[in-house]
Amino acid sequence: MPFLNLNYFVKTVQCQSFTKASEELYVSQSAVSKAVRNLEEELQTTLIDRNFRKFTLTKEGEIVYDFAKDIIDYYDTKEKIMLKKLEETDRVLRFGLPPTAGSIYFYSVLYEFQKKYPNVELNIDDTTSTYIVEKLLDGQMDMGVAITPFEDDRFEIHKVFNSEATLVVGKNHPLSKSEKVDFRTLKDEKFLQVKKDFMYYDVFLDYCNRAGFTSNIVFESNQWDLIIEMVAANQGITILPKPLTDKYSSEKIHQVHLENPEFPWGLNVIYLKSKILTRPMKNFLNLCIK
Repeated sequence: MPFLNLNYFVKTVQCQSFTKASEELYVSQSAVSKAVRNLEEELQTTLIDRNFRKFTLTKEGEIVYDFAKDIIDYYDTKEKIMLKKLEETDRVLRFGLPPTAGSIYFYSVLYEFQKKYPNVELNIDDTTSTYIVEKLLDGQMDMGVAITPFEDDRFEIHKVFNSEATLVVGKNHPLSKSEKVDFRTLKDEKFLQVKKDFMYYDVFLDYCNRAGFTSNIVFESNQWDLIIEMVAANQGITILPKPLTDKYSSEKIHQVHLENPEFPWGLNVIYLKSKILTRPMKNFLNLCIK
């Protein structure tokens, strides 16, 4: 006996109308009528007396309604118990967080998540976006962070933070008094930049190419603060995310907005489209995009 037929029958009796039942169930009236008719045929009895203008159950219909309601109530109770038990076992979230992304945006999200869901074990993997993508594909993580622009048909992508990358120069650099600079005029500059381990490295190269030149990178490091200190010492220039550079003293460096092209930068939460969105994943994502 299909559960759906019982459910539609009970709703019809409660609403005293096929039309009202279909509206509450968000299905067509014909679908409700067919379900009730199929139930009658299966039980080989008439449940609703259609000879009356007023909605009327037959004696058989009253018997079936009482039993069907008990079955549905039992189902609802067991469903709640099942969901509670699933929630108790679903208590781990493996999250990939690149260096600096936490201090730029996710520090408050992590705090709120642990405060709101203390029973969830939050495992943070501090690695770059490049390796986060690889680990997500290998099933070693549930969710992670990738910087914009990020496009990959295998992933669900939720943009959670928007900003820009800016040119960073020392106080003695000729551009230290400028508010904006044409990206194309930087073709002869010496760049200090993060290493290839960072997804940002390829993004930086791409924007230089869009500006019509190949960047002259004279120094690479995984330490963002070291790069900025070297810029302050007039050893070269760099282009870094503005929220990161904002954390350093403006007495040492100067930020310049880029144009032709502009350099947008942001953070995305990503996970595989093929992965089931667990409760911890959904709860964490809701905190990110609220």
